[in-house]
Amino acid sequence: GKYGISDLSLTYRTRLAPEVYTEVRAGYLEDMFMGGGGQILWRPERSRLAFGADLYQVWQRNYNRLFGTRDYKVLTGHASVYYETPWSGLDFAIHAGRYLAGDYGATFEVTRRFDSGVEIGAWATFTNVPFNKFGEGSFDKGIIVHIPFEWGLPIWSQSAYDLHLNALTRDGGQRLGGDDSLYGVTR
Repeated sequence: GKYGISDLSLTYRTRLAPEVYTEVRAGYLEDMFMGGGGQILWRPERSRLAFGADLYQVWQRNYNRLFGTRDYKVLTGHASVYYETPWSGLDFAIHAGRYLAGDYGATFEVTRRFDSGVEIGAWATFTNVPFNKFGEGSFDKGIIVHIPFEWGLPIWSQSAYDLHLNALTRDGGQRLGGDDSLYGVTR
C-alpha cells in the first residue's frame, strides 16, 4: 500500500504428536522485522499448564516498510510457561529469553478472561538493559486488551481486536509480534 507492507508471511502449522503443536513462519513478520523461525508448544489435554519455545532469525526492515533491510539482525527467542488458574479466569504467562534489541530477560503476564471471551491484563518486562538506557523504572510494562468479534457478530468468527498499550515504545524488552501465537490458536 501507500505506506508500505505491515506484514506478509507464510505460516505452516501442524501437530507432531497429539499434545505437541508446531509452527514455522517466514516473511515480513511485523512492521519492523522480517525473517523466519518457528515455535513449538506442549499443551497436554485437560492440563492447566502449557510449555512453549520460539526461535526466529530476523532482520530490521527499512523505515519505508517495503522490501529493503537495514544493517541489523538478531536471533531472538523465548521459553514460555502458561498457567490457567481455576480462579475467576485468571491466567499467568512467563516468557524468558532474548529480545529484539539483543537484551536478555523475562516478561510476566497476568490476564483475566471473561465469559464473553474478552481478556484484560497487564505485563511487565525486566531485562539486562541498564536503568540509564531504559528509564521509566528500568523495565517495560503495559496493558493487554483482547476483544473477540464473535460475541458481537451474527456469524461465527475467529477475528479479534488485540491491543497492547505501553507508556513508551523502546528497544529494550521488545518481543517479535506473534512469537507465541500457538498458545492463543490452540486455546
